[in-house]
Amino acid sequence: MIKDIGWKNGEWRQLDDIQLSVKDRGLRFGDGLFETILIKNKKPIFLDEHIQRFKNSLKILKFNFLFEKLLLKQIIIEGIDKLNLKNNDHGAIRINYSRGINNNRSIKVNLLNSSLNTNNLWIEFYKIKLDFNPLKVYISEDEKRNEYSLISKCKIFNYMQSIQALIEANKKNFDDALFLNTQDELCCGTTFNILLKRDTKWLTPRKESGCMPGIMVNKLLDLGLIEEAYLVPHFKKDDILVAINSLSCRQIIKVNNLELKSEFSPKYFWDILCS
Repeated sequence: MIKDIGWKNGEWRQLDDIQLSVKDRGLRFGDGLFETILIKNKKPIFLDEHIQRFKNSLKILKFNFLFEKLLLKQIIIEGIDKLNLKNNDHGAIRINYSRGINNNRSIKVNLLNSSLNTNNLWIEFYKIKLDFNPLKVYISEDEKRNEYSLISKCKIFNYMQSIQALIEANKKNFDDALFLNTQDELCCGTTFNILLKRDTKWLTPRKESGCMPGIMVNKLLDLGLIEEAYLVPHFKKDDILVAINSLSCRQIIKVNNLELKSEFSPKYFWDILCS
């Protein structure tokens, strides 16, 4: 069984063999978008929701073209088949789209494209193991999310802010980092959304905080299992704090110097969402 495979320009290759131009705007400027999708039982989980968020992000950041949903689904179905997972295996799909080749040094964008350019699209497929391990997190002092920025609403190539917060946390012997926004409101983690159980209620930072509109969080909201709330980083020992994204669900057991005492199985939400 292969561990990864990718699609670009109508061809299937091992990921190490997929090449991008040094003039690609995604490489030069981080000018690109992506989505990460879980594969379970050889099927993409919440595919329509991920594609819709991808389309929303393309619109927000003015990638002005007609989106070809059917083409994308066909590539994904074929890629899962080529990955040749067993029934109990999990996989991940990453859809990437850059704004294309930049022929000069300017960041100026050509807004005349009216259809999806498959030269700017590549899709990656991996075999993975789900991560339910606990986390110790540090609230970043160096970086804050800009709740007013358009890019806070989109999954973009540029992860430099998250990388800086992670380096900061790792230097202090923490596994990962949490972000506050510019008003010191609790927002999100470097690569995950946050769930907080306080007393009998499950809460998650409101979208106005600048957190990513997560697929898993939106599902929990739709099911009425959690509520959006204005949250500040004043945690209690009895709080249950969970880091969740499309590929993992992990309990946060320590925030800065505070150890959270309550026990929780992260698979609880995962099984509800992905069953």
